[in-house]
Formats: sequence, C-alpha cells, structure tokens
Amino acid sequence: MDKIVPAFETTLFDPILSESMKGLADIGIDSLLDESIFESIPIVNLMIGATKTAQNIHDRNLLKQTVKFINTFNEGSVKRDKLEKHREKLKNDKKFAEDELGRVIILLNANIDLKKSELLAKFYKAYIEEIINWSDFCEFADVTSRAFIMDLKILKSVFDKKITDTTECKTYQVERLVALGLINTTTKSMTIGSQDNTQTERYVQLSSLGRVFCSITFN
Repeated sequence: MDKIVPAFETTLFDPILSESMKGLADIGIDSLLDESIFESIPIVNLMIGATKTAQNIHDRNLLKQTVKFINTFNEGSVKRDKLEKHREKLKNDKKFAEDELGRVIILLNANIDLKKSELLAKFYKAYIEEIINWSDFCEFADVTSRAFIMDLKILKSVFDKKITDTTECKTYQVERLVALGLINTTTKSMTIGSQDNTQTERYVQLSSLGRVFCSITFN
C-alpha cells in the first residue's frame, strides 16, 4: 500500500489527471498497454509497471475497476471546497489516507462487476460532500458487495413506486433485498392451501437505509 495509496489519491483528486482517465474504461487493457498516455497517470502507471504489462486476470480486473471508480467519481461535479478540504486531510494524515483509500482499493480489488465500482464511487462522492459519514460509506460498501446486480432493478422500481408488493416481482429477489436491509415488507394477503401451497403476498417499501442508498444510487 506504500505506493498505491499515494498514486490513487493523486489520480483521484487531480482534475487534470482525472480528465485523462475519461475514456480509458472503453479501451481494452491490451490497447491501453500500447498507449503512452498511461505513463502520465500515477495509478495506472503503478499498476502496469515498468514492464508495461498487466499479465494476470487479477491485475487486469483491478485496473478496470479502478478506472471505473475514478471516472464515476469525477462525473458531474463535486463541490470544490469539500474536495479540497478532504484532500488536505488526506495529505496531512498519512495513516488516515492509508486506512481510507486503502479500504477503497481493497473493495475495488474484490469487485467483479463494474457496476459495483460505479456504486462505490457514488457513495465515496457522497461521503466527500458530507452527505453521509464514513460509517455510512462502509455500510453501503458492504451492502453493495453482497448485493446481486439483477436485484438493483427491483430496488429501482420500488424506489420509483412502480413496484409496491410481491405480486409485481419475484419474491426471492425481494427477500434478498430484505436481507440486505434495503427493503421492508408487511403482509398483504395470505392464501392457505396445503402445506406446500400456502402463499403470502407482501407489500414492499424502502427501509430508512434503502432510502438513502437509493437517493445516492439512482438520483
């Protein structure tokens, strides 16, 4: 982490470097290795190294997840005063930077779906802007790591009030979202048949955690 955290911090918060990252997500790793542009981007240069290779799947995946995270973080605008305030805190406290950015890198390293790195960046941006605190960020990161990407469509529909009960979606997906703490359910109706045929339909609504999660994820 001695080298990767400073390289990640510099690339993430420097507007010129972050601008250079745009479009890299659409370039294949092999094509990226052939481009000289990576040499000016600290985090990419560090991951590829002097040999200009990212030979194993692990390294390639981390590079793709990191590019996705940085690009999403820099989409739109982050309040400049909040950004500079946090960057100064990272610069002045190396242990704080190691703990915070090191955790982000470890989370990115565990991701397979780029969507999860995109969500992680949105939560980190909300943290920088003081919409959520660090504990909230860690909780949302944990929820994201355990979520099924396909279930986010159900969550979005609940957020948009297009789904209000389990007759309108697959119950097992709702149950997974309940397990993550994003959705609450209450009994709507129960059909009693044989032991194997008893069926309960439930109303679904966002939990307090789910409302904040969705407001950052979908807005």
